[in-house]
Amino acid sequence: MKISTLLNDSETEALHFSPESLRSLDVALPNAELSHHSSEQSFLEDSAQTDIVVTWRFRELWYPHFPRLKRIYTPAAGHDWIESDPLDRVPIIYGTFHGSILAESLLGALLFMNRRMPAMIKNHRERKWDRNLQSRTKLIKDQTVLILGYGNIARFCKSALEPLVKQIIGVRQKADGDGVFRNTELPTLLPNADHVVLLLPGTTSNDRFMNDERLSLMKPGSYIYNFGRGNALLAQDLLPAMKHLGGAFLDVTEEEPLPTKSALWSHENIFITPHSSCMCDNYRDLYISELIDHLAR
Repeated sequence: MKISTLLNDSETEALHFSPESLRSLDVALPNAELSHHSSEQSFLEDSAQTDIVVTWRFRELWYPHFPRLKRIYTPAAGHDWIESDPLDRVPIIYGTFHGSILAESLLGALLFMNRRMPAMIKNHRERKWDRNLQSRTKLIKDQTVLILGYGNIARFCKSALEPLVKQIIGVRQKADGDGVFRNTELPTLLPNADHVVLLLPGTTSNDRFMNDERLSLMKPGSYIYNFGRGNALLAQDLLPAMKHLGGAFLDVTEEEPLPTKSALWSHENIFITPHSSCMCDNYRDLYISELIDHLAR
């Protein structure tokens, strides 16, 4: 079995895979022939004998160069960088290790927004001693969290939040009979949620998923979080809705990097992180461990 990796030379430290970071892969698979490539040219030159590809990106026009290709493995959770095989011959195996990382990020964001920390940061910068900023916050043990895009990552989030909140409601396109609701039921669910979490993939069917109509249904003073993809929640819909929402926490935006001129940056009740909810020191090790487990089988 020949495995070819196309290394990701990313400026984001957690996403940078080097030959050194993949050394454990070589050790764990002594019977496999591994080749690590730092350029597309080298990668394609080695394609004819490759059975397995490990990569962040793969273009549709590359498939004819890989006649023996059986599977593509990628750390990515979303379908943004790997283009599908036009002949539907090669399955793509996406990373499933993100759940525990994102669950921590969501927990942190929920506590951060619920305790009005954006206002507290402003208070700190202005050296004010305003003890009333948090006086109307409610305990999360009495609150309901609604998760849109209820899949593998959402289940990790539910496990992390369940001991702390009153209720967690999962919503997906199709109900699965396990207490998960359908998207069509949102008009009755949104008005009762204190926190609405988006974990939706970046498919065109999710463009403007949380449009102005759905945002208007949210409970006054409630919070919205986007950890999925930016196409589901646009600034043109969110900014007017901030008149009745308590706040918004955005890890993803419709354009990335978010332009400095965007009005989202300056809104006092919107907090933005740079698509970094899964960035952590364990990222590479978690993926390589998952990859070894798959390949060993």
